[in-house]
Amino acid sequence: MVENGTHVCGYMLLLMRRNSRIARIYSLAVAPEHRQIGMARTLLACTESVAMASGRNRIRLEVREDNTAALRLYTSVGYRPFDRIASYYEAAPQQVYRTAAIRMEKPI
Repeated sequence: MVENGTHVCGYMLLLMRRNSRIARIYSLAVAPEHRQIGMARTLLACTESVAMASGRNRIRLEVREDNTAALRLYTSVGYRPFDRIASYYEAAPQQVYRTAAIRMEKPI
């Protein structure tokens, strides 16, 4: 988590199961006013270091198929798609249909 006083600027939630060498990024968020300054990249790098130090050799995540900014970010730091899950995310208020997820993985 990155804080500025009492304000949370960004956070990442990493899941690591006992007896598994794969870590999973469950959630990553950066406050709108703190985007485009490299905070997500920093959070990813720190998370990867924690996972590696904990004996993991890969990290996986799911990202909305229509989240082009996140897909660009993950691809630029070495995550690669390996699966697609249809109707994974609930429909947003202005959408009729659920959105697919792209599953990505990075060796660490």
